[in-house]
Amino acid sequence: MGDSINTEDTRKNSIDPFERQVLGYIRKYNMFDNVKHCVCGVSGGADSVSLITVLVRLCGYLGIELHVVHINHMIRGAAADSDQEYVEELCRKYGVSCNSYNIDVQTMASDRGFTVEEAGRLARYDAFDTVRRQYEGEGCVIAVAHNRNDVAETVIFNMARGTGMGGIKGIAPVRENIVRPLLGCDRSEIEGYLDRMGIPYCTDATNNEDDYTRNKIRHKILPLMVEINEQAVEHICDMAELAADYERFASGVVEEFLKSQGIDISQENRGWTGTESRCGEYSVDRGTLFAQNKLIRELAIRQLVGLVCGGLKDIGRNHVAEVMKLCDAETGAGIDLPGGGRVYVQYDRIIFSTKTDSDTEKERGCDPVDIDMTRDGVYEMENGRLTVRIYDRPKMLDLSKKECTKYLDYDRIIQCLQLRTMKNGDYIVVNSAGSRKKLNRLFTDAKIPADRRGEIPLVAAGSEIVWAVGLRIGENYKVTDNTRRILHLEFENAGQR
Repeated sequence: MGDSINTEDTRKNSIDPFERQVLGYIRKYNMFDNVKHCVCGVSGGADSVSLITVLVRLCGYLGIELHVVHINHMIRGAAADSDQEYVEELCRKYGVSCNSYNIDVQTMASDRGFTVEEAGRLARYDAFDTVRRQYEGEGCVIAVAHNRNDVAETVIFNMARGTGMGGIKGIAPVRENIVRPLLGCDRSEIEGYLDRMGIPYCTDATNNEDDYTRNKIRHKILPLMVEINEQAVEHICDMAELAADYERFASGVVEEFLKSQGIDISQENRGWTGTESRCGEYSVDRGTLFAQNKLIRELAIRQLVGLVCGGLKDIGRNHVAEVMKLCDAETGAGIDLPGGGRVYVQYDRIIFSTKTDSDTEKERGCDPVDIDMTRDGVYEMENGRLTVRIYDRPKMLDLSKKECTKYLDYDRIIQCLQLRTMKNGDYIVVNSAGSRKKLNRLFTDAKIPADRRGEIPLVAAGSEIVWAVGLRIGENYKVTDNTRRILHLEFENAGQR
């Protein structure tokens, strides 16, 4: 290879056909426009060695400075150390800086509950971004060595997972600050280029094992498809590109629909920003959502789910289908999603929200507070306090309807009372015949949003609700002409103090 690559020779028409192909792909997607630096991930395998070689030979055309990052995953022992030494030596010959990181990926996976594949990817991109940030003031991108075979494998993998159109479109040539210059090439072209250039590369023995899902696709499924049609990889990539075109078109329609719902999509960074009542919550009219074309409907749901779940990694079409069922569901119905997202029905709206720690507390309910029925007292809970007084019924008693002050027949209370929030099985007696109504139904009738029901203070006797604050008291405890003693309850919201 010589001590360095002569970029001046590169300018003098010494470009290999493969390099010319890559240069055309780079220019097609404007990968290095307004960029002075490029962080290049190099493992030592054929793909990444090909990438750094091409970029070194083209950097005079592109006007970029290269910075290599190598990750030793500390899985393969001496073999991994040998790969690291090879990459560092290659960078010295090319005159390129090399940043090597030793990261115990297996321990990282165990500590964080990831697969080894997931942990490895996270480690790599964290390292890439660490170096990128050093140069971001002058413009810097991360170049990785994905190729057409990777696209085909990804499409097959995502089809098996049920990710829908978003998964079928495969791998994007440019995404935020990540570029993929080799995505227009297949693996045979890459290896052929290295053979012509006389450049060796490392072979990871684990790539020959079928312990990882992607390797199973690479070694078993894709070869069978090529057996059926030798252009299978090309056809899958063409399908992925077509799917991406369809999605881009549909995304424009989705954007307009979501704008009509008060949700704005930034075209510049593909980020989504809601204008709804609180951060992490997005609301759409379910009748309008249901009226959309099926593709638009599903894409809108996927985008909103991705927002509240922190991405679409664990989201499949089954989750989208479950959300779709909510279009016909009653108020209060909802589902929890991977990544901490929740979708629920609130009358004519479907709410997409991110569950917070406080939401989890609401779901658990506050710890119940026992009420001493022998004396007056004050009882505190998170969102307010209850004042209790016991006295003989006066001749004159104002029984006018007050939301936060109620008078009950003390002698009709048999069980110990508690101040708490709702639990499964709660009910309230609604007439003199003893008819019961589930507490959730009471909330539905009162149009209390599902995500607010866990905040409502309750005075309860076991599962029977004596008073749902702000709503009504149970029929069994109302003051009558025969009432001798009064249980006077007054609730003060925390915001009123």
